[in-house]
Amino acid sequence: MEDILKDLAQAKPPTPEVDSARMERDLARIVLLPRERPARKLFLKRFAPLVVIGAVIVLAVVLLPAPPQPVQPAAPPKWWHVLTRQSSIMIVGDPADPYAVHLDSKTDRWLAANQQVTVIQKEGDVTPFSLDRGLEWEAAGKPETVPQVGGTHSVRIGPMKPAVQKTAVSGFQMSLHSQTRFDSLESLPADPQELKKALETIVGKDTYRIGSLAMELISSNVRADQRRAAFELIKTLDGARFLGDVTVHVERAGIGVAIAAPPTFQFSDVETQLVISKETGLPISKRDVITTSQFGLPAQMPISEEEYLLLEEVAFEPIVPQDVPVNGEVESPIIER
Repeated sequence: MEDILKDLAQAKPPTPEVDSARMERDLARIVLLPRERPARKLFLKRFAPLVVIGAVIVLAVVLLPAPPQPVQPAAPPKWWHVLTRQSSIMIVGDPADPYAVHLDSKTDRWLAANQQVTVIQKEGDVTPFSLDRGLEWEAAGKPETVPQVGGTHSVRIGPMKPAVQKTAVSGFQMSLHSQTRFDSLESLPADPQELKKALETIVGKDTYRIGSLAMELISSNVRADQRRAAFELIKTLDGARFLGDVTVHVERAGIGVAIAAPPTFQFSDVETQLVISKETGLPISKRDVITTSQFGLPAQMPISEEEYLLLEEVAFEPIVPQDVPVNGEVESPIIER
């Protein structure tokens, strides 16, 4: 066996000489040869990261829950806002030598479908009034309270304290003075005769009560055609007078209508007059006047008046005095003797 291995070793060809220069030339040539890259492999290598990112975004959109929708705030309630000035004359003092006092204040009224907020006696005051400029009150010693003539109450002279009244109501009350309520004013007819029939079902066939209710309707939150129908209805009532063009408080002008009114506890021969705007049909003034001279006051003298300063629909909450308790005691200027 050893002999065989010796023979093989002797038969091994000689080791070739190493040509270092040639090896460097061959290596440089191999490095410079272009390498083939298929287009598909290039595309995948270049855009694979973008494909992965897109897939992640799609999964996020599909699998993640939708963001909650923002809660829409409830629409504020709509209020019918009426600002009026009330003034009236009351006969006081010695029945043998009476004089008058003048009661003047504002009422801020807000009406909604189920609420009513009223500020009464706002900026109110009671002052002596007569054709002799209140000399009777001065002659009596300027008393703080004076007795009514023909009544059982007295009147406080001086400023009135405002009061705030807030009530939950059902339906629409047309005015501070009318307790009649409607589920909807929208359904009232816009034809004068049909409207008269509708009001008769509420107050009967009494001419003055129908006329008064129609006047209240004109100051309510109704359509323009319903206001026109109410005004035309008043003109058709028995004994009604169309006044034509009327100027109220010098600067306010409109058209008027009048109906006979029942006597008050101090005055007889009374007529109620309503003046409305020609352009809008909204009321300007409603007043009771005496048609004959009484207590030294001349005929056509207003003994009570409601002047409409503002009528509008608003979507903000009522504005009331902050220092006045809601539904607190009302300090009326008319008090027990």
